[in-house]
Amino acid sequence: MAAFDGLRSRLQRVAPATSGRLTASEFLLSGAAAGLLGWGGTQALTWLDHANGQLLATVLWVVLIGGFVGLTVLHAPDSVRFSDAMLAWGTVNTTATALTVGGLLSVVPEQLAYWHAWVGATAIGYCWTGGVLKGAGQPARGRGYLGAGVVGLCLLTIGAVAFPLVAPTGYLALAALHAGPMVLDVRTALPAVHRTGVVGAAVAAVLVVGVVVA
Repeated sequence: MAAFDGLRSRLQRVAPATSGRLTASEFLLSGAAAGLLGWGGTQALTWLDHANGQLLATVLWVVLIGGFVGLTVLHAPDSVRFSDAMLAWGTVNTTATALTVGGLLSVVPEQLAYWHAWVGATAIGYCWTGGVLKGAGQPARGRGYLGAGVVGLCLLTIGAVAFPLVAPTGYLALAALHAGPMVLDVRTALPAVHRTGVVGAAVAAVLVVGVVVA
């Protein structure tokens, strides 16, 4: 993608050599695990209603992201480290992080800073990944990620119009949205429409449980 060519060239000049020990599949599973731990931990802190819950969740994510970035930079193949999909995720995650920092500083509304921003980043990231994969000659995988992105946009819409329905288990729904597409990509050979259905069903089930229990 031409938009990233300049950034990619600069990163290639300064990045350390990779060991190459991490395969693309292991990279995806590592990302899924980080998402499950991060959003699951964030949900637990929300339920506990700790006075410093937002700060603790931020610290948790700093540790997880730091570890994941280090793993990627030092051990992922160059085809992953400098891919258009990786640079796209860097763009949307940086934007979401800026909004979260704004929330911590009380200049961005909490719902936008801590939930909507990250659902939006995940949805856009998966749509972008799907487009990149389709353009790279992997249409089946691409459609799977595009479907996950559509599920994310639906979740974002529900949260925008009826956040009280989402709030009880909103971060668990985000965990399912984050991890599900990567696990399905690595561990199954399901068609794209079935992957989309599985991710959508998982997100919906989490939300329904939250509404019932609440």
